[in-house]
Amino acid sequence: MVKNVNRILFHWCMVVLLAGTAAFYAHAHNGQNHQEEGEDAALNAALHWLELAQGANGAVVNSPDIATDLQATAEALTVFALLNSTQANRSAALSSIHNAPQAMTTEGLARLLIALSDEAQAFADQQADLLSRQNRDGGFGEFEGYGGTALDTSLALLALQKVGADTLIAGNAVAFLSSSQLSDGAFAIYEDQSSVIVTAMVLRAIRAYLYTYNISEMLSRAIEFLYASEDANGGWGSHWETALVLQALIPVTTDVSRYQQGLDYLRAGQSADGDWNQRVYTTALAASALEILSSIDVPVDPEKAVVTGRIVGAANGLPIAGVVIDALGVATETIDIESDGRFVVSNLDPDAYVFAYSASGYLGASQNITLQKGQFVNVGSIRLSIAPTAALIKGSITDASSGNPVVGATVSVVVAGQVSSVTTDASGAYQLLAEVGQGAIEVSADAYRSVMVAVDLIAGTQVQFSPSLLLSSEELPASSTLFGVVVDEQGQLIDGASVSIGASTAINTDISGAFEFIGLSSGDVSVTISKSGYETVAFSAVVPERTNANVGEITLREQQVLPSTTVSGRVLDMVTGEGVATASVVIGSFSTTADTNGFYRISDIPVLEFVVSVNASGYLFSNKQVTLAEHDELSLNINIRQADLGSVDITGLSTNQATYGAFDSVIISATVQNDTALAQGARLYVNVKNAAGNEVASFTGAFLPPLDPMSDLEELEHYQAHLAETIESFTPSEQRTIVLEQWWNTLSVAPGSYTITVQALDSITSNLVSERSTLVTVEPTRSITLDVKASPAYVLLNNSADIELFAEVFNRSNTAVSIAFDYRLLDPSNQVLTQGQTQLDLPAQQTNQRLELPTFSHNFVLGGYYQLEVSNITGANIEELSQGAVFVPPSIRLRATQSLAPNEVVPLEGVSVNSNIQLEGVDGE
Repeated sequence: MVKNVNRILFHWCMVVLLAGTAAFYAHAHNGQNHQEEGEDAALNAALHWLELAQGANGAVVNSPDIATDLQATAEALTVFALLNSTQANRSAALSSIHNAPQAMTTEGLARLLIALSDEAQAFADQQADLLSRQNRDGGFGEFEGYGGTALDTSLALLALQKVGADTLIAGNAVAFLSSSQLSDGAFAIYEDQSSVIVTAMVLRAIRAYLYTYNISEMLSRAIEFLYASEDANGGWGSHWETALVLQALIPVTTDVSRYQQGLDYLRAGQSADGDWNQRVYTTALAASALEILSSIDVPVDPEKAVVTGRIVGAANGLPIAGVVIDALGVATETIDIESDGRFVVSNLDPDAYVFAYSASGYLGASQNITLQKGQFVNVGSIRLSIAPTAALIKGSITDASSGNPVVGATVSVVVAGQVSSVTTDASGAYQLLAEVGQGAIEVSADAYRSVMVAVDLIAGTQVQFSPSLLLSSEELPASSTLFGVVVDEQGQLIDGASVSIGASTAINTDISGAFEFIGLSSGDVSVTISKSGYETVAFSAVVPERTNANVGEITLREQQVLPSTTVSGRVLDMVTGEGVATASVVIGSFSTTADTNGFYRISDIPVLEFVVSVNASGYLFSNKQVTLAEHDELSLNINIRQADLGSVDITGLSTNQATYGAFDSVIISATVQNDTALAQGARLYVNVKNAAGNEVASFTGAFLPPLDPMSDLEELEHYQAHLAETIESFTPSEQRTIVLEQWWNTLSVAPGSYTITVQALDSITSNLVSERSTLVTVEPTRSITLDVKASPAYVLLNNSADIELFAEVFNRSNTAVSIAFDYRLLDPSNQVLTQGQTQLDLPAQQTNQRLELPTFSHNFVLGGYYQLEVSNITGANIEELSQGAVFVPPSIRLRATQSLAPNEVVPLEGVSVNSNIQLEGVDGE
């Protein structure tokens, strides 16, 4: 009982004090990164603080530390080796670890083995001791003979990986860890208690076996658990826990923005002296994490969805002032509404949204929109109708002489004794809801003549009232004038636009886009403005008595009766904001290459839903799903993130074709570039995901035979030889296109778009160093093989038999299939013995089906073949058709003919007589 209690306490302590993982990370650095820019100051400060913390006995400790002396010293020694410290006494630190009593535990032994290896000291005894601790189930416990735990097993695996002694024990250890994974993807510190730290340790231990064992799903579930466990402040608990998780995630994550908040949280915890909380253990872990991250840019997240559109009045197509867009869970700072009514709602997570559009005086509108990751949706024009219980009066008040806005002017409307009023804003504009019916509008302002006009306000209409005010000292004109300017969406003046008031003769705008109607009487007028190639605008205006009315700038939109869409924009580096030259942009069957400044343009896109895919050398693959309400000239800038983490770079990726059917083989080719001045090696790994982001397949690029976890040493050595053959070796600066040995078979996956990602894993560390993706389309396929048969297939003449007819259907479809066909059985004289029609419904996942046809009895009186025929097949393409038959052999009798030679003999003489008997088969009963 005491042993069990101690074990529980040990595990609890490990949750709090777990250390040493940085020593297990074989991350490829040259030991000098702490002298480079970026994280240099933080790393140098941390290293200096750790060096000062080393005591005379070699241990690197500080009194507030939460870790044991062994744990703290082991972590510090890892940093000394990683950053090539010249001030620390590394030999003394190693001796301190060797002499610590905790070195007897599996954790302590693993740490010691790592330290001995790093300091180039003999470790054969420690290696043998650690290997002996593996249990029959593959796990490792705290001591030899103790029950296995995910924590101890991971620590042992990492240490044995470090010294290259994991070959014989890895299969069983991985199997043990796989059986220990919880339903949420985590691993437990005790029983079923999910632990972020233990999960990070397991993730770190198993990723080296991605090529050896089928652990893709196990790895993915652990990664997603860790990201789902992130705190609101971006960290994972304390600073040491956050550093530990970052070290586990970064080698398997190319999207560095996923852990950006965690990095910010970790950085913020460093003091001016370079330490974290005055703790050696935490400081060493944090320094190791920052060293790994020191060469990684941290961009903002580009994978959010975007919704765009334009809000206008239903009656006239003009922009509406004061529009409000509301969507539950969407921050207001992500909503941008332009003066022309265009809006952009950005930074949206994948989810289902209800967008509500409203404006004072208008009926609201709403839309249900479901967004996917990185999707771009253009909802087109949202047309709001004026509320049917009121009239909307709007306009701008200006000075008649200068044309400047009159700020603070009072606009009042009186209808049936009800007064509504508003003051103009800084631009002289106003908007006012009024009761319907006959009334009057009055505009007044200090030092100006007041203007009043009678109106008949109709429910649900908008009235434009924009008088130019005269100073009190100025004389009134003899009549009224209405004027304005017509421009396009870019603000360019439109010459020759037709402007009419009511049924009067139209006038055309001049070269400055201006128009003017003089000599008008006061009252309501209907203004219509049109020009070929533009959308017509119509609105109501009120002309005051003996006053100039300025309707301002009227914008005409270019007519968008487009048979297709054009997409243009720039491909931009997420971090620098600069254009990415020669980026490949693909939309369906259309493609182009960005120019030297990253600009691209693709025209004649015939569909309203499509995916824009971008590939560029040294960058992560990016795609944007675009949904349009109508064809448009779409401007779309695409931010992409650098994926160069060192070693080799996948610069190109292609498949043998762009479109596939069911059960087709997708042959994949990758172009790989060694960007370094050293020889490099990498293994290629393939992942296939559907449009929803769900994994449908994952496999190694090179063929590997399956490995039995119970393999003996000879079999493991043979497998290691195969594993070594999967490494693609590259000389300095070499570029080579590789046709992957393994391919993806589409089988019966659902029709749609699929993203194929090829990852390059460093051959030594198994770190993910580069990846590139491409899109393929699986088209709906309805195809079968049909084999119709009769049983028995052989019947004797003049015998009766019950004949069973059936069809074997082999389904090669990826959608549901409903097939129908006619069948008949003919005798040798082509007379129909039986016939019928049948139907079969097959789901895409059912690969074969036996279809029973009606059984019939028959007396077979004719010899020969009774042919079973099929015709009028509908519902699917027929790859192959086999038709059966019943064979009835004819009845045969034997006829004998005998002859003798000679046929006469002399009695009593010795003679030889030959007898000849001839048998002949003839037809007969």
